[in-house]
Amino acid sequence: MMRKILFLLLTITTTTLFAQVTTVYNPITERTWMDRNLGALQVATSFDDADAFGDLYQWGRETDGHQIRTSTTTSVLSATNSPGHSDFILANSDWLTVSEDNLWQGVNGINNPCPQGFRIPTEIELDAERLSWTTNDAAGAFASPLKFTIGGARSRMSGAIGNVGTFVGYRASTLIGTQSRMLGISLTTSLMGGRDRADGNCVRCVQDDASASVMEYNSERTLLKIVDILGKETKARPNTPLFYIYSDGSAEKRLLIE
Repeated sequence: MMRKILFLLLTITTTTLFAQVTTVYNPITERTWMDRNLGALQVATSFDDADAFGDLYQWGRETDGHQIRTSTTTSVLSATNSPGHSDFILANSDWLTVSEDNLWQGVNGINNPCPQGFRIPTEIELDAERLSWTTNDAAGAFASPLKFTIGGARSRMSGAIGNVGTFVGYRASTLIGTQSRMLGISLTTSLMGGRDRADGNCVRCVQDDASASVMEYNSERTLLKIVDILGKETKARPNTPLFYIYSDGSAEKRLLIE
């Protein structure tokens, strides 16, 4: 008689704090993210899906309207971390007259634009996602669980949006000197690099560990799907590590040995 042994290797609760926020889990990096860019209308159907591009944020600014791709511009720098208007601020480097480094640091960052329980990812977290891709380019970025898009960037000098469909920058909270770090993705490659704070770039929010740890377990959850270690949907099968994704946002790593 064949014996079946179920090993529950890891349980991760990832219920979001905002009911309208939907998430995606990467079993390789073991991180939970929003399933789309901030401001995007839908989960991407291709890497050049315009409805999934989302908004373009200046580093450290709150969601005040400046991030909208059609927002007007001003060349007047802001003296405060809350400019009080929705203009995209044109600048040589920073949109602030005096730079502040704590605006996007952690879930309690002064101007954290992410939903409650989420924050701007660090450079290390973004680079871990990049290293989990099957190919180091736009195709690999879209094939990943996060389905990154290539929505271009906005110039800090002119306010013009360029490279749509060929390049994108994803903001990190990490700073090095006067520049912020970002994940740059093109059709042929991707890498971590520096970007001036006044440039406009995409944002993908990551769930904060502390927020996830205090979330309630929902006993009425239902199984949504099963994915393998590459994030691809599959059916339950023995002798293979699999991740069970539930309706409350939680995920379990299971290994059924036969």
